[in-house]
Amino acid sequence: MIMTANRARRARILALTLSVFTSIAWAQTPAPLPANYVQVSAPTAQRIVAADKKQHMEIVKLGLHAVPPSLDVHAIIGSDNLQKVGKKSSAADMEKLATGNPVAVRVEKDKIYDLLLPITDANGGDIGGGFVVMEVPFSNAKSEAEALKIGVAIRDEIQKQIPNREALYQR
Repeated sequence: MIMTANRARRARILALTLSVFTSIAWAQTPAPLPANYVQVSAPTAQRIVAADKKQHMEIVKLGLHAVPPSLDVHAIIGSDNLQKVGKKSSAADMEKLATGNPVAVRVEKDKIYDLLLPITDANGGDIGGGFVVMEVPFSNAKSEAEALKIGVAIRDEIQKQIPNREALYQR
């Protein structure tokens, strides 16, 4: 009878131990990403974007896009909306980037200017086809030209803080 009680206790302990290890392993398994997202870790990029957005109440959105190391697709590497980090860049953004010039589009329904501006590091070096996107409300700019002036100033501030591409992905 003692032997059976000991076996039963050991069986319960083993079952509990397996349950705990299974729970830990399950908790550590990341959820799969949606198809339009990639895994991105760019802590410095995120800090730069978050800090700049806090300083500029004249814009309502700010995101930094680039091709992360070891990937072959543009994605958001820093955003004022953390849920957007890792989202692949849209086809429309890629078409705008292909012009090589800053672009401002008037969006009547949202009453904003949607901006896309190519960006480099502080020395003019490539950061992986980088660009910033932001939205300037009509209340803060009367034309595309005024919106672009705001956007260029913010882009230039961000650019000065990027020593090189690699730095964006470091802590």
